[in-house]
Amino acid sequence: MNILIKLLVNGIIAVPGLWWSGTSLTFAVLTSLVVSLIAYALGDALILPKTNNTFATTADFIMVFALFWISSYVFAQPYHLPGILLTAFVITVAEYFFHSYLQHHGVHHSKHPG
Repeated sequence: MNILIKLLVNGIIAVPGLWWSGTSLTFAVLTSLVVSLIAYALGDALILPKTNNTFATTADFIMVFALFWISSYVFAQPYHLPGILLTAFVITVAEYFFHSYLQHHGVHHSKHPG
């Protein structure tokens, strides 16, 4: 259920954000899906339980921005860097609240939530 929430929220933010940044709609949808899955596997399942919300959210921002930028470059998509940066930032804000949700619904942590 948590992965579906993440895919929905990130898709609502990333698809219009990437499309507005100059990429194609197909690229925006596929990249949103792949980046959300990677961010869930690394950020939410691996980093968040071992650290706190602040650290995991910062790691998510770096990871999402890098993945959007690199994938746009590799797949030769036209893009505007400020648009990708803004999209990654808005996703990061949503991630902060998603991490709080995860912390209150069963994600075990070795440290106190940030």
